[in-house]
Amino acid sequence: MILYNGSTGSLGYYFQGALEAAGVPGRSLLARLEDRAQLRQELASIRDPVDGMIRLVHLAAKVSVPGCESDPASAFQTNVHDAQATVEAIVSWAKSRGATLQVVYVSTGHVYRRAPAGHRIVETDPVEPRSVYARTKLQAESELLELARSNGFRVQIARVFGVIAPRQPPQYVLPGLVDRVRRGEVKNIPGLDGVRDYLDSRDVCATLVELCEAGLPGYDIVNVCSGEGISIRGLLESIVRTLRPRDAARILAEATPAPGRADDIPWIVGDPGRLVGVTGHPARRIPVEQTVADAIATI
Repeated sequence: MILYNGSTGSLGYYFQGALEAAGVPGRSLLARLEDRAQLRQELASIRDPVDGMIRLVHLAAKVSVPGCESDPASAFQTNVHDAQATVEAIVSWAKSRGATLQVVYVSTGHVYRRAPAGHRIVETDPVEPRSVYARTKLQAESELLELARSNGFRVQIARVFGVIAPRQPPQYVLPGLVDRVRRGEVKNIPGLDGVRDYLDSRDVCATLVELCEAGLPGYDIVNVCSGEGISIRGLLESIVRTLRPRDAARILAEATPAPGRADDIPWIVGDPGRLVGVTGHPARRIPVEQTVADAIATI
């Protein structure tokens, strides 16, 4: 059985579909991270057979970078302390069912130190998070790994790089660019030439299921990435050629960059070698162009 939380987020929205596609039984935990009483009630209500192994994919988090910057205390409470308490509660419940627990904790590639352009980041590269959000994820990684060592269960850290999806809040990069193109406002785009390892949320969820099914072999950290970079300008071009093909040359010529956030870096692309060793392939299966087309159809 795979349990997961964060079902309303940009990843969690697609996780049940990934389970169904893989033919894997699973259940969403609806309790908010701070509501341990509701979590205990949900766990107590589970009557499904347990085959000796329970897996938790921990998706729930406060993910808004500006929101975390504006209220660091709340970000650390949710992303570190409440996350740890949630896992502790599930550890206790799993033991009461006579089951072994394995956890896949979803972190971020933004915990790594700034890398030079062209370098694909590997799991052993140094960390140096530049935002409150990334610092909360790195601290949660450390505390969950220590919790696992002291309580006899396995944790694997899945460091996910950039995420795009058909369904995302308007402040995310993809829906924001779609809105700009529809309004014809493509000047002063923050971080226009920054390069990211963008993955479709559906591919990320499929990969997380694969990591669970592989039994968390051998190491604590895995980059969930494609190894291929695409700039925000590249995303913009794909959107323009889909929405405004006749005006594409003119619109793209009008696009100009603006400074990004203080934590933005020009290049963040992961190396999927370790992931390929587990799943047999990098995380991307849905082309970026398909994600763009699906997003346009839903926005």
